[in-house]
Amino acid sequence: MRTTALILTLLLTATAAAQEEEQAQEPPPDYSRDTLLRIFADNPEREEEEQRVRVRLGVVDIRAAGMRWRVGYLPFYMPLHGSMPWLNGHRWPDPFILTGTEIAHTSRTWRDQRAMSAELRRLERRLRQTSTVTVKPE
Repeated sequence: MRTTALILTLLLTATAAAQEEEQAQEPPPDYSRDTLLRIFADNPEREEEEQRVRVRLGVVDIRAAGMRWRVGYLPFYMPLHGSMPWLNGHRWPDPFILTGTEIAHTSRTWRDQRAMSAELRRLERRLRQTSTVTVKPE
């Protein structure tokens, strides 16, 4: 038991002495202004700046006014259904057409639509017969 305690004491004192010698051999850290500027200010690695105008096949990407604009000039960049309301008369895009989803209809719905279109045709025919257009020369 005494020999084990003696060996343990020698090991602990030897490791403590070795740690003190290593710390004594290292120079103190240099926090001077010149050293900090050399380490942090002279950084040659810089991020690549994104180009303002980039031209690719079928696309021109423009970065201006804090936004990214992509102008496609080939036919595969055609607008989606409903995105141009002045062409197709719809104010908002129809999500059912965009996803190809069909709405389920009953036979009654089909008959009602058919009857409504027949009534509209009848009214239009009647108005066409009774209305007359006169043009006054100026």
